[in-house]
Amino acid sequence: MFKKISAYLVGLIFFFPIFFLISSAIKPTRDIFAIPPKILFFSIDLENFQNAFSQIKFFPSIIDSFIIALGSASWTVLIAIYSGYYLSRNNFKFKNLFIISIISARMIPLVSISIPLYFVLSRLNLLDSYIGLILVHSCINLPLAVLLMKSFYDDIPKEIDENAFIDGASKFFILHKLILPLSLGGLSVTFILSFIFSWTEFICAVMLSQMEIKTLPVYASLYKTLPSWDTMSVIISISLLPLFMLLLFIQKYIVRGLTLGSVKE
Repeated sequence: MFKKISAYLVGLIFFFPIFFLISSAIKPTRDIFAIPPKILFFSIDLENFQNAFSQIKFFPSIIDSFIIALGSASWTVLIAIYSGYYLSRNNFKFKNLFIISIISARMIPLVSISIPLYFVLSRLNLLDSYIGLILVHSCINLPLAVLLMKSFYDDIPKEIDENAFIDGASKFFILHKLILPLSLGGLSVTFILSFIFSWTEFICAVMLSQMEIKTLPVYASLYKTLPSWDTMSVIISISLLPLFMLLLFIQKYIVRGLTLGSVKE
């Protein structure tokens, strides 16, 4: 009984910020700033959504976020497919050190690399462009994506590769026809995590683009002042919908991907 209550309390703590965000999106402004706060009993006013939809840059920001998230996630998964397979099936000198360096690269704070990236993209004329942000997000996602794909490949017996190679199959054929169909769960998890990061990333998006391209997190930050919290809550709530829909449609692959290899024979 105690464990059950504890689980509910933990779930409530994690769910409360989402509830507060969504409730702020449907509250009138006076209820958002009411003292004491109106958490459960408040008036519902959908005018906030009307105000958000009437903004000129709202729908272009959704398109910008979708293009960048889809492009970076696709490019990240494409590279991780081959990089993870090579790390999984080949042994070379300082392999463990190389893997540790990949993990270390993912731990670098984005704030520390955003300014150097700004100057690099400025020299390449890629500031405030889809290609620039897609490349940056792909590079940030690659360490985690490569290690994820490697772990999924590790759970697939190497005997499959060896038997197919003896029968005359090329490594390209083995990877695409035999290994990839067995690692759909891993591909799904890797793609989802890369998409979510790119969709919600703020620091690089605000540093490297703001004039021509505004992703949803950057666009929502324009309403961070107190009178506009209702509009900001609406924009952020809407930005969460694609993530929930994506997780809903491919949740079976996520469960399979996260549990793959958890039971060893």
